[in-house]
Amino acid sequence: MRFRTKERPLGLIARKYQIRLILMLVMLGLAVLTSRIAERADFWSQWFPERRSPGTADSREQMVHHTTLRPVSGAPRTLQDDLRNSIEDNVIGVRAGESRAWFVSMGLAERLTRQQIKQAATARYALLMDAPDSCRGRPWTLTGTLRRLTREKLTNESTKYKNVFDAWLTLPDSGDGLVHVVALQADHDLPMTKDLDSNPVEVTICGYFFKREAYASGADSGLSIAPLLLAGNISKVSSSVMSETRAGQLTPWLGWLVGLTSGTLGVVIWSFISSDAANRRQRTHELTRLPQTPSFEGVTIETPHETLHQLETAAGEQP
Repeated sequence: MRFRTKERPLGLIARKYQIRLILMLVMLGLAVLTSRIAERADFWSQWFPERRSPGTADSREQMVHHTTLRPVSGAPRTLQDDLRNSIEDNVIGVRAGESRAWFVSMGLAERLTRQQIKQAATARYALLMDAPDSCRGRPWTLTGTLRRLTREKLTNESTKYKNVFDAWLTLPDSGDGLVHVVALQADHDLPMTKDLDSNPVEVTICGYFFKREAYASGADSGLSIAPLLLAGNISKVSSSVMSETRAGQLTPWLGWLVGLTSGTLGVVIWSFISSDAANRRQRTHELTRLPQTPSFEGVTIETPHETLHQLETAAGEQP
């Protein structure tokens, strides 16, 4: 940028431009950090907490009694400790000792409100498989691909539930692992079939994690493990939600980041160009540029005859 001046070079980049570049990098880092923090849902919930009416708060504090299956106010909607202790993981089906806990969990899932469904945590396959005790008795939401859906009839006459929907899902983070869901209702447009590999459907549920259930599979041991969730309804995910991917969510943030980076680089380049233009107005660059109007002042002219005469004279003076 300073090749036309005869000043002593001060380095590759002047100090003031080094400070500008450092500030630019710091601002980019802060922008990325702020965007990562702001995209989290809990960040906005801390700054703008939702106001709940007293009636809504009272409706959330309900528990289904483990004998009468009726709501009892004044207690959270969770399973009792004695019911949790009766559940055994890694066994096929639901044992007779687990039937009471199964019916209570199904009743809790049936009475989930919209507010509770909205506040329910998102289920992770690894968490359900590795820490079943900490997940049991809590509502979870999950969205996955429906692999199988059938309607089953309960043979136990002591319960008011006569028919349930038996579904098997795969989650985005489960790989080849399956998730077993038993629900009381399902959307009418969901296909009832035992094989949905040719036309998979995205569904979402909100229910209670019950146990890790063993089932017969094609594995070497003949058995596999899948989380069992009890839900009130299996809902089909709309096409607008299905088309939204992680890349689509990141596109606006990447667009703003590219725009900010391009604008900052444009400002830096404009600063260098304006500084170089100011340097062009100095007199030092005139030393390397021809004058605009040619002048032959001080230039002597000799004819060819005079030039030859000088050469002959110079040759005769040599010994």
